[in-house]
Amino acid sequence: MSSGDGQVLRVAQLDGERKQLVGALLLVRYCGWHRDPKFQQWFGQARDALAHATSAARGILRGESVDWEEVRSELDEALESCDPDGPPFEAEIADHLVFATEVLDFLGAPDDTEVIAHLLERADELAEAHDEMSREELPTGHELASTDFLDREARAREADSAAEFDRQAALERSEEFADLYARVIGESYSNEDAGMMEPGSTI
Repeated sequence: MSSGDGQVLRVAQLDGERKQLVGALLLVRYCGWHRDPKFQQWFGQARDALAHATSAARGILRGESVDWEEVRSELDEALESCDPDGPPFEAEIADHLVFATEVLDFLGAPDDTEVIAHLLERADELAEAHDEMSREELPTGHELASTDFLDREARAREADSAAEFDRQAALERSEEFADLYARVIGESYSNEDAGMMEPGSTI
């Protein structure tokens, strides 16, 4: 059994409430970069959908009730309006809207091991892709150029599925991940990548 198989098994063996928390923490880690100012000119619908999803995730971690159907509807509408073949920043948004819907697929079928395996694989793919982004897009020696999201994801996931679980510590750990993740994305895309006009430029 590979380490990935072991992680799937650990999540699969959690009870329903803990599985929901695992999904919520993934939303916090990967979908909390909607404060990037490059959303503002063209991508307000996607920004609001990601903000609603991560707000709902934090609500779950605080023990609140969440209407995931409403969250899913908003994500689907934003994804339908998003062009994955648009500017590079829009393609990045589309990837994360899809990931958010995959988290909700998991929340809707928490006992399906194939769904669990797919979601954890997708999280690893995002972590690895943004490790590469930090190395390739940021200047040599930049403080974020060796963030190692893949290792951070593995350690967070292990803690999220451990027998001893502290919601507040888990949220803080995922918020720290989300902050680094948002900074890498923010510094790797220019305004031009988001289709924004630079001051003084003309069509």
